[in-house]
Amino acid sequence: MGKIVFAGAMSHVLDPDYYDAACGPVGRRKVEDVMEAIRQMGARLAARSPDALIVVADDHLNAFSFNAVPALCVRIGTTVSRMVQEDAEAFDKVLEDMPLTYPLHEALANQILEQGLASGFDLALSWEAPLDHAFLSPVTTLFGPRPIPPLVPIWVNCFVAPQPTARRCFDFGRHIARVVAGSPWNVGIIATGGLSHFPELLVARVGESDTVFDRKILHWLEHGEHEPLCRLSADELHKSGEHEFLNWMVLIGAITPARADVRYFGELGRINLAAVEWRVE
Repeated sequence: MGKIVFAGAMSHVLDPDYYDAACGPVGRRKVEDVMEAIRQMGARLAARSPDALIVVADDHLNAFSFNAVPALCVRIGTTVSRMVQEDAEAFDKVLEDMPLTYPLHEALANQILEQGLASGFDLALSWEAPLDHAFLSPVTTLFGPRPIPPLVPIWVNCFVAPQPTARRCFDFGRHIARVVAGSPWNVGIIATGGLSHFPELLVARVGESDTVFDRKILHWLEHGEHEPLCRLSADELHKSGEHEFLNWMVLIGAITPARADVRYFGELGRINLAAVEWRVE
């Protein structure tokens, strides 16, 4: 019987130089602090020797485009490439120093996809979509020089309306938990993004965050109160800048009713940084 042996969520723009330019020395210090918290989480993750690592993140119109925006997409195949882009944003340029390819856990991805379709989840799949900073900045920060286990990348549409609901993402996480339980593998799962901010796709409010809403979410996570999170509406997520919390909702569904420990929370004005780990063992 398989088991989820680690669960964590964290911000995914992990570039001290970017934050130094955008927010000054305080920004650099805070992103370095959250990265250190993530490295410590990574040591605990690596110690549990997962057979696979599910990574739930969102696309920034790098893997997909307005021609087709999947609500939920599973990357299949045996390997995946990092994004290569000449005109990349500053925080994607950090990918240039990372390996070009990463192993995938083909069997687990196929089971999530096939059993999901059989259970009523209209999942998309991709053989070729590359990984951007939303996936690779957290993964490489977690593992550092240690070997990275085979990945199962999953994209959630967090920005292009209409998005999947918070409850639908939670229910998809419950599906993932059932697949893992019926497998022979020990699995880690991480979700990336957030906390509150308004990226360049939403230019009118770039530079803002919602600390009150962030703290409410973290309180619910620490107390294992997941039903209020499932009830969050698209309008609430949009107005608070919590778009990427849909990624977290997939993870929360996979590990409910586990409680979380907040390893780091830092306010930066334009974005609030966080690293959270759940008590799954």
